[in-house]
Amino acid sequence: MSATASFLDNPLLKVSRPVAACSRCRTAKIKCDGKLPACSACEKVGKARTCSGATDEFAKGKERSYVASLEGYCERLQKQIAQIRCQQRTGAIRESSITSISSAGSVAKAHQKEVSDIDDLVGDFGFLSVNATSRDFHGIESSTSFANLLLTFSVAVPLPKPSPHTLPPRHEALRLLQYYFDHIFVCMPFFIETKFWTSVDSVYQSGGRFAKPLDHWFLYLVLAISSASLSHQYDDEDHRRALSLVSAALQYAEDVLRPGSVAGIQALLLLVQYAVVDPKHFRSWYLIGMTVRVMVDLGLHQDPPAEVETDSHRLSIRRRVFHSIYCLERAISVALGRAFSFSDDSVSVALPNDYAPSNRPIEEQSILLLHNLAPASHIIKIRRILSAAYYTMQYSGREPLPQPLSSTWSWCAMVREWLDSCLSSASHHFSLLYRLESLYTTIIILSPSHGYPTICDYNRVLLFAHCIDYISQLHQALENPRSFPFLSYTDIQRAHQVGRLFVQSLDQAFNLLLSRSVPVPPPVPSGAPAPPYLAPEDRIDCVGRSIRCLDYIRDLLEYGIRKWDIHEPLTEFEALSVPIRERLRQTQSHNLIPGTSWYLPS
Repeated sequence: MSATASFLDNPLLKVSRPVAACSRCRTAKIKCDGKLPACSACEKVGKARTCSGATDEFAKGKERSYVASLEGYCERLQKQIAQIRCQQRTGAIRESSITSISSAGSVAKAHQKEVSDIDDLVGDFGFLSVNATSRDFHGIESSTSFANLLLTFSVAVPLPKPSPHTLPPRHEALRLLQYYFDHIFVCMPFFIETKFWTSVDSVYQSGGRFAKPLDHWFLYLVLAISSASLSHQYDDEDHRRALSLVSAALQYAEDVLRPGSVAGIQALLLLVQYAVVDPKHFRSWYLIGMTVRVMVDLGLHQDPPAEVETDSHRLSIRRRVFHSIYCLERAISVALGRAFSFSDDSVSVALPNDYAPSNRPIEEQSILLLHNLAPASHIIKIRRILSAAYYTMQYSGREPLPQPLSSTWSWCAMVREWLDSCLSSASHHFSLLYRLESLYTTIIILSPSHGYPTICDYNRVLLFAHCIDYISQLHQALENPRSFPFLSYTDIQRAHQVGRLFVQSLDQAFNLLLSRSVPVPPPVPSGAPAPPYLAPEDRIDCVGRSIRCLDYIRDLLEYGIRKWDIHEPLTEFEALSVPIRERLRQTQSHNLIPGTSWYLPS
């Protein structure tokens, strides 16, 4: 088959962004149902005659009713394609590709126009198949939908078929559900707890005859997340149960994974949560990216205007959903070293009122309050600090900041204040989580970046000490799983990221980092807080602690192999750390103090 026919059969997909709401609905930040000739919201207030697209871009034949014109356009292009193929068979076309632009004359211009027309058409097809909500659209391919496209890109390894007896007995399910609410929900409460238990009743009663697809989806995914979290080894009983449950949930994907509603975003968030505890089968980066785009399209990154009356419970769940997406997206992006999907400057969402702990009896509280949601509030605050520091240091520009130490010490002080406020009221169950969050955020702040490419010696030693402390405390989660609420693959990615920083720091300043001396802190910029304190005990046995840190990193990455069968992080880290490990062992075996000719005392 010629290159022309191949291009026409397999054109490059370009998804264009359509107008998702009429002008009035977009201005008021309310949902627009796309009804023609006027949406329901405009009809209710007597504005049907003025209901129109939000921009002039889709004005002439490309407004929300542009489907009919596209169908006619498609027919014309199909006729042109058939004509071109006929000319090819007769030898009338001399060029080898429709995309050739080197030919002179009218034929080359016609080819260029042909390519442009096809690209535009395919872009419109991409939108229509994903977001076709108009009443006069019946679809181009019934198999192409938002859920289908999402799962095509996000599923890394095909899932097994669900077994006929996937749903566990209710008394067994309660243990898994309680685990989810005690360990995971309290950090990301993006749905109403009491409503979830209503879904549980619907599924388990009368064989699920009265349960909706969303009821099944929520129950199966929560059970799958808990099962995958409790799994200790790849292909153990909990792992197989998690796969069976998520496979059963995906049977309802077409009905629940739909953009344009808060319920659809909640369904997506559950899938993202499952992805971070089953990275073998799902790509969390793609899932959270799509979730962000659906969230922004719905306007959840902005609180409704003050003049718009909003039910308090509805506003609370809207804010919960946004902040859960924010925390997940920031954690995944920073761990992978990637840019954010949206900036903090575009966000204007307050914390939900029900995140603050309450001392009132449960029967006197709002139906939204069953668990103490203070952990969720703490996680949001530390993610905001992490987001501001990461973006400013890595992506706000390619030139160094004029006073990087001022920003560095200010962010470090904010992290210290945050940790003090958390630990003052934290239970033992969450204290390790808070310490790890503070250490990791401080490591990101202290790391070399575009804003601070050449860090000072005091900064280097601080970064070295925090890396050792972070890895040591994260290793406690392996030794005592009950001390840490929710260990996900994102934590293993963080361990890999911190491990690379640790090895690179040693490679660049081996003698400085392993010596016993404490560098003199640089002058504090005017108005900036004091730098973090570096105690003399942080400089004791740096060689032995460094070797132990490398061993702990290997243990954490081996855990990723045991639990998820993912080998790449350990393979990469081992190759990177071999020279430094050998150099450390030589230093230790000769009892030398790095940077000197002195021997350590026996």
